[in-house]
Amino acid sequence: MFIHDILKLETKDNIYFVEESYAALKNNTRSLQYLEKIRKGQEDIAGIKDEKGEVIGLVLFNPKNEDSEEFYAIFTNLISSRPEPNESSRRFSSITSNLKLSEVYNTTSRKFNEAIIEYYSLSLVNRHLCGNCHILKEPYEMVYIESRNAKLKGLLDKYKLDGEILEICCGNGMSTLPLREMGYNPIAIDFDKCQICQGLEHNVLDPKRTIVLDATRLSEFFPDNAFDTIVGFMLGTIYPFNRDVWEKMMIEAVKVLKPGGMIMLTVNKKEEIEVLGSALERNHITGKIIDNTDEKGIYDQWAYIGYKE
Repeated sequence: MFIHDILKLETKDNIYFVEESYAALKNNTRSLQYLEKIRKGQEDIAGIKDEKGEVIGLVLFNPKNEDSEEFYAIFTNLISSRPEPNESSRRFSSITSNLKLSEVYNTTSRKFNEAIIEYYSLSLVNRHLCGNCHILKEPYEMVYIESRNAKLKGLLDKYKLDGEILEICCGNGMSTLPLREMGYNPIAIDFDKCQICQGLEHNVLDPKRTIVLDATRLSEFFPDNAFDTIVGFMLGTIYPFNRDVWEKMMIEAVKVLKPGGMIMLTVNKKEEIEVLGSALERNHITGKIIDNTDEKGIYDQWAYIGYKE
């Protein structure tokens, strides 16, 4: 894993991020509890510094005992410091400033972020984050349908996706697959960790580019204007009772899309794309609804293509 490379460790060495998920790094609840104890006891602890020389991580070695094998525990405020430092990030920095680091590992914030994403992806697919999981791996051909793949590629052939791409609601990567086959490398997010796990199991989703994340919280994790292109395929189903959730996703998507950037969405029903299109156009997107229907009437029947003003 990338994190082993950063810490110059062997792959057999056990490494654990203290927080239970990537999203949990926003508040660092567990980390701050442990760090308060460490500050009082001042144990030997190493630091991880970025390209600016700022401490973005701490590494605490835990020797083998009767309850567990030796392992390295990692704490970080990288996620809680973006886009702007929150209270947990400031508390982390305050504690760090009073620690005497036994060793320092140098990296970049980008590489460290990739290492964090990869760690949680691999931990998920290896069932380290889901106790008592009984979900079996489904056959590839039951999950990834070539006819759907071809239909989406047909739509994508008409539009060039530029720059850094964010795919929202990626699910098991059924839509990410044609994107990657066409040479695109999106950051893919979804709130359903079981769907993400399935995509990782089949190597459809890239562990370094896949995050279990709620699309109604995009601006908490990504800066404004972070992406050149945002896509979301077969979104829905959109009902009156969850319409506000989908509208919130659209608002968040616009926040992290660059001016002039493109957003491409598909759904099953015309009334669903009308809800999404209306929400986008109330938030500085100019676009159009596209009739993409076919005789099967299942996947990507209606599309919206828009650009941020």
